[in-house]
Amino acid sequence: RRGCLTAGVYESAKLMNVDPDNVAFCVLATDEEDEGDIALQIHFTLIQAFCCENDIDIVRVNDVAKLAAIVGPSEESGEPRDLHCILITV
Repeated sequence: RRGCLTAGVYESAKLMNVDPDNVAFCVLATDEEDEGDIALQIHFTLIQAFCCENDIDIVRVNDVAKLAAIVGPSEESGEPRDLHCILITV
């Protein structure tokens, strides 16, 4: 979590469970190779359902690399982070 940005499917789900009222919108990002990832698609389905129940807007992005360029590197270790789900909070 970095300020008002939470990156990662697990981290985002955890935040939505604890504090859904402060989530402004959710960004779900995939690449072509992610289309075959059944576990990721199940996570996306659950996250989308939760967002719909809590009136959280969803933005879909089809290029994780471009999203990574916009968001920037991880502050902690510089390792790539999970950008398949990003929450913007207020």
